[in-house]
Amino acid sequence: MTQLDMFEKGNNDYLGKYTHSLLLSAVGDSLGWGLEFSRQRPSRPIENYMRWNKLVGGKWWGYVDEINPGEYSDDTQLNLATARAINSSGEFDPEYFAYLELPLWLNYERGGGRSIKTAARNILKKKSTWSTNFYRTKDVDYINAGANGAAMRNLPIALVNVHDEKNFIVDSFKNSIITHGHPRAIIGSILIGISLIYLVKNKEVNISDLRNYIVEVLQSSLSIAEENKDINEWIELQEKSDFSQNYIKTIDEVECFLNNIENHLSKDDIEYYKFTKALEGEYKGSGTSTTAVAIFLILKYLQNPEKALFKAVNMIGSDTDTIASFVGSLIGAYHGNNINSNRLNNLISTLQDKSYFIDVGKFLWKIHFSKLNIKEEKTINKTDAFLKIMAWEIGLNEMFWEALGKGDIVVHPTLGRGEIKDKLIKDIKERDDYVAKIFKIKFDTGQSAYFHSRVSKEGIVQESISRELEKALF
Repeated sequence: MTQLDMFEKGNNDYLGKYTHSLLLSAVGDSLGWGLEFSRQRPSRPIENYMRWNKLVGGKWWGYVDEINPGEYSDDTQLNLATARAINSSGEFDPEYFAYLELPLWLNYERGGGRSIKTAARNILKKKSTWSTNFYRTKDVDYINAGANGAAMRNLPIALVNVHDEKNFIVDSFKNSIITHGHPRAIIGSILIGISLIYLVKNKEVNISDLRNYIVEVLQSSLSIAEENKDINEWIELQEKSDFSQNYIKTIDEVECFLNNIENHLSKDDIEYYKFTKALEGEYKGSGTSTTAVAIFLILKYLQNPEKALFKAVNMIGSDTDTIASFVGSLIGAYHGNNINSNRLNNLISTLQDKSYFIDVGKFLWKIHFSKLNIKEEKTINKTDAFLKIMAWEIGLNEMFWEALGKGDIVVHPTLGRGEIKDKLIKDIKERDDYVAKIFKIKFDTGQSAYFHSRVSKEGIVQESISRELEKALF
């Protein structure tokens, strides 16, 4: 075998890790989603997909969305959106994600949190840019947004930068600050991503080596990020809230979490959750707490991956879907094709859009190992992006007005050509003048999505973003 052959074989060994990291991340998300807001432990641990009903929109404006087995939430949707924002050079394009993917996601989001939905709408304002998307409402504040919404979509950026930690840090910062301004969100995205990079590259895992690697990367992350002009300007704008000082404090917090992993390996898993505050209301979705417990679980059950995943899924009171998604991504990053678990393989086989995850994994792998012949960059300015969305909104409204129906073809700005597969109409509990309409579309790429809106008897499409787009454009 020549040196070139050995190099090619080494590259191919990574492919299974790329695809399985994405697949098992989505599996974890799907398994844990139905338990995210549970208060009672199920009579038997959940180890398979469920069919369940989710109330969307609250008591006075809500309707019931039926979640089928193997369907995934916003965590996975935004992972896929991030992957589409990576260009053929392996760089994350924040303009493409912020001005196209993020606002378009509002049409089909499932389970999106307050902060990220607010960020998606705020980016539509004329003065907002990807690096100045500063929102503030009575419920959420950009500066204090330290949840795991950035970490949960950072997997593609980690995969495409397995051998380039500096670019990983810069692109993780860019990805995070589009929606979250607190150090916990940014550091959480780096923490889970750099752990995944370590697991992809190493056949043997040493807890001390992993901890030292993570800490070294985190301690250098701020200075590396500051070398980027856009990020440096963003950091300067945040200094009124002592960003740099809080960033260093948050790294200290993470170091404390990591230093106590070994002390908790012999204890019940819930003790480490308590130690990181991952079961407390204020910290339940913390970017650092949730990523730390995911790392703890993968290290404790490294040779029993299904146990790691099911432990995350069934830890009632925690952010079950996101933590399970993190754990799944880490399992795939380490074990790749060599997962000796019939249950996990069965879950993969019945996952929504399975083939699309494999295609995305191959795409990121090809970029990283320079096997792509295409050199098409994704950069788009805000005006052009919004004009594309405006054109899409026309077709979207026609769908909700039922000028389009089952079997008709639509063309989405980022998801491409798709066919309407189904239409559902749901009553809204306390509103006789509105119904909720849901259209399932299967795209040629392999992704499926449920486009939804409340629609009045007069045809007003409540979730349309056309007004915000018009204000931004004209």
